[in-house]
Amino acid sequence: MSDSTPGAGVTGASVAPARLKLCVVGAGAIGTALAVRLAAGGHEVSVLARGARQTFIATHGLTLRDGDRDLAFRPALADLSDLSAHDLVIVAVKAGALPALLPRLAPAMRPDALLMPAINGLPWWYGLGEPAPRAGRPLAAVDPDGSLLPLFAPERLIGCVVYSRVTMLGSGHVIVSGRQDLQLGAVGGAPPLAAIAAQFAEAGIAVRVEPDIRRAVWRKLIRNAATNVVTALTGATLEQLGHDAEAIRIVSDIAREVAGLAAHVGRAVDPEIDELITVLRGAGPFATSMLQDVRQGREPELGAIAQAPLELADLVGHPMPTLHAVAALLRLHVRAR
Repeated sequence: MSDSTPGAGVTGASVAPARLKLCVVGAGAIGTALAVRLAAGGHEVSVLARGARQTFIATHGLTLRDGDRDLAFRPALADLSDLSAHDLVIVAVKAGALPALLPRLAPAMRPDALLMPAINGLPWWYGLGEPAPRAGRPLAAVDPDGSLLPLFAPERLIGCVVYSRVTMLGSGHVIVSGRQDLQLGAVGGAPPLAAIAAQFAEAGIAVRVEPDIRRAVWRKLIRNAATNVVTALTGATLEQLGHDAEAIRIVSDIAREVAGLAAHVGRAVDPEIDELITVLRGAGPFATSMLQDVRQGREPELGAIAQAPLELADLVGHPMPTLHAVAALLRLHVRAR
């Protein structure tokens, strides 16, 4: 077992081996797509799943429809008690699962292994290395008791922003619609991003290394907060949002509010409203991840996508009335169901 406190055990973390040994934690839509593509690219990939999904994978493996290709992969199943064989652990679960997962994950990893959380929203690690008043300050919406921030030294963390339209069918089969793009960046220190990006690219995953991963987080959060919360509340697909004038007004207002918060904390980002509307109108009948959760009776990912930015907005004194109102209505909607 390793000591995972900040500054401990990071020797060698800046050098990537010639071929990574990977573990993907979480075998939902995103995790399955990453695991199958990386395995098809020749990487040694194991998967950590739980409950019925673990049983399903042990029996049937993972299957992916990627454009006109059908890919299948029967991974080794990892054990949460020992992940010491892995160079890079990719966490592809909902942010709400992290407070229970990460304290068990950290001691199971090697002290020089890297962690890449492929999650939506404002991540628990955002305040690491940030200036006051955010420096080292946990966000209760994603780190309720503040226990996550000290688990990993910043240089062991790879910030990851995922752009992907993936859907898991009831059969467990995952369908990818369009390209899957990853944006990677250093949370702190100098992890071997170029080497990791090159290995991912060999597996057909489009990767870009970002000089400021926090700015990339805000660019994605603008779209997530503006669209996921509204689709989950209304039941509308992205395409339906894009063709409804009132919905566009609400989506645009939320996008501007989140962009304003990003600027307030020193990460100015253009909300690109016209481009967002174009994307919505061309998205087809795609259900966002939050809408998929509501449809299937699962708790939507409000914490990282809405509550965390609202919490930060209160901290720095930035009003966000539209997101606040729509998120409140969605919470009521979920409780009423």
